[in-house]
Amino acid sequence: MKTTKKIISIILLSALFITGCNKQPDTDLPATEPAQTGNKPTPTSKAQLTPSGDAELTPQATPTPEALDNVHGDVRTEFNESLDLSDYPLTANDVPADYQFIMEAEDAVLSGNGSVYQNDQYSGGEYLALQGNSANDTITFTVDLEYSGFYDLNFRSHSGDSGRTNNVAVDGVVTGAIVCNSDGEIVDSLLGNLYLSAGTHEIKIVPSWGWTDFDCLIMTRSDAITEDTYNITAELSNPNADERTQMLYKFLCDVYGKYSLTGNFVSRGRISLEWSEIEAATGENFAVMGLEVGDFDRTSLAYGGKDDNLGYAYDFYTNAGGIVQLCWHWHAPIDYVIDDAANNHYWWNSFYKENTTLDLDKIMNGQDEAGHDALVEDMHAMATQFERLRDAGVPVIWRPLHEASGGWFWWGDCEPESYIKLWQEMYDIFTNEHDLTNIIWMWNGQNPEWYPGDEYCDIVSYDIYQPEHVYTSYAGTFTEAANTPGESKLVALSENGVVMDPDLVMQDNARWLFWGTWGDPFTLDGLFLSETYTEKDMLIKAYSHERTLTLDELPDLKNYPLD
Repeated sequence: MKTTKKIISIILLSALFITGCNKQPDTDLPATEPAQTGNKPTPTSKAQLTPSGDAELTPQATPTPEALDNVHGDVRTEFNESLDLSDYPLTANDVPADYQFIMEAEDAVLSGNGSVYQNDQYSGGEYLALQGNSANDTITFTVDLEYSGFYDLNFRSHSGDSGRTNNVAVDGVVTGAIVCNSDGEIVDSLLGNLYLSAGTHEIKIVPSWGWTDFDCLIMTRSDAITEDTYNITAELSNPNADERTQMLYKFLCDVYGKYSLTGNFVSRGRISLEWSEIEAATGENFAVMGLEVGDFDRTSLAYGGKDDNLGYAYDFYTNAGGIVQLCWHWHAPIDYVIDDAANNHYWWNSFYKENTTLDLDKIMNGQDEAGHDALVEDMHAMATQFERLRDAGVPVIWRPLHEASGGWFWWGDCEPESYIKLWQEMYDIFTNEHDLTNIIWMWNGQNPEWYPGDEYCDIVSYDIYQPEHVYTSYAGTFTEAANTPGESKLVALSENGVVMDPDLVMQDNARWLFWGTWGDPFTLDGLFLSETYTEKDMLIKAYSHERTLTLDELPDLKNYPLD
């Protein structure tokens, strides 16, 4: 099959053009969310808060088999049983163990707003203050490297508070971001595990926040990623996971570091436009389907929300042999929703902090017992929905409470400790009270301070929305994710806007388990495939690459060997 893929790729690949634009938080909307205006349904009674979807999941609960056959033909009956699971060697690192390169920021080239100041607390007695945040306010370090290999880049910096984030571009291409957690001290701001070839490179700080003081750049050899990174020995966090869930997890562990699984979020399962447009462009289908479950929560049901996504999840695993990732844009409990159309507050956006009065810190520290009770009821209601998948024999990768440290969702508008308590309570309700043995737990807090603990997590993931046509591997972010747990865990790219170049993913030893491209506007531009973020040629390359897996290359996951 890869031979056919290569032929298609060779015919259609062409030169790549790189430009850039950042994703804004407000684009992160559920793929199933209707494009509503001020007119919306209102709940007729709070009795509607009771989950209504308790029917057994069967093939008839999905789109009719005839509808699927009309679009896709017969459901899948053949599986690949001959994957090459031998070790895939890491890219060599020729940088000496004791290597160190230091360049003072005042010796770099400043463009735009900024000044050099004297201060004996800084190395060299001076620092460069970046005093703007436009794309033209940059600091460029030019370095000549003797060795090809992996480097840790430490930008010693200072600011009056914590969390100031700025991008780092190498030779004109954004490769990652650095965060200055200063609070008045001169601190390390690290970008780890960056592969650079021998020769001259321009390393540029490109403002996201800006307004940061820089002392110097220190480069050393990176040993952050080793063979042990991809040798997953951790058992599933739930020791009572059912056999099919164990089989899926075993497969994921077996391919990790050797392949990346193709993935995409869709609005309507295998009858969605995302599915048909990717298939038409690449001749392939993705292996991991992302689906949203927000329309199953109590607030959405109260407003008349309806969804078929659990049926689509059943169909994709049972009939197509694929892997399902589920996420939850959790609408705030109804008594905490700000529903004020005149001021642009709507219930369907109540996962955003500005559309709810919910205060998670007060809830988790005991100051708001009613709020805690409401969240607990929400979690029980969602767990009841997941029982339907369990009873139908469908394992899922579950990614709740995502992108927490970004602060735009209500579950991230709090201290990390409150978030961690909520995660752990959800885990207990799902695992111990509802006996959900079909879940692989994927954490997506986006910051190590928000990590709930190894015993509550099976996969660590990040969401990355790169600038348009920027296909780098974001190795620094991968490294941070891989080094967050106390023991090696699987690391996935749970959401993305741009599909990364598989050659760079393998070369940079940043071997994301799978990717999950969001829908409109990153996959679709209205009714058609979008090339705004990922050009068609790169999409074809990603789906045809020898080190990516598409749906037809998956083994039979219902009978995957556990020994």
